[in-house]
Amino acid sequence: MRIETEELTSVLGHFNPWWRGEIIADLPDWKRAAYEELILWIQNPPVRRAVMLSGARQVGKTTLLLQVIKALLEQGVNPANILYVTLDHSILKLAGITRVLEAWREREPKKEGPEYLFIDEAQFIPDWGTWVKHQVDFDKQRRIILTGSSMPLMRADQESGVGR
Repeated sequence: MRIETEELTSVLGHFNPWWRGEIIADLPDWKRAAYEELILWIQNPPVRRAVMLSGARQVGKTTLLLQVIKALLEQGVNPANILYVTLDHSILKLAGITRVLEAWREREPKKEGPEYLFIDEAQFIPDWGTWVKHQVDFDKQRRIILTGSSMPLMRADQESGVGR
């Protein structure tokens, strides 16, 4: 089943309010210890790799991503170069990551500077380890931060992404 571009961009727009100049609502002021490390990495990555945050559901992985996005926006990163996607959303999962990225760029053409991909629930990307490897190896302007629930990621018999 093919998801129409209009429906896909509508869902993406809902998850990316900064594209409309809106703020990210209801974020706590306090930050986890991982926040500072993630900010440092995303601003000046020491090596070309993706970052994977894994853990149990409901421990704050999504909140951490949104806090980092807020910081990037406050630092002047162009909103069009920031994508947040949660692949446990049925439309986004059904469309698939390649189609999601195409719809993002159709709605929000790339601006100068790095692209920031925040992918929540990455275990729903088929063969996610290989996908991340290819993104890191072939698209040097992308900084990718992924989250996933630890158990599905651990059970997946896929490329580990080690070294990426």
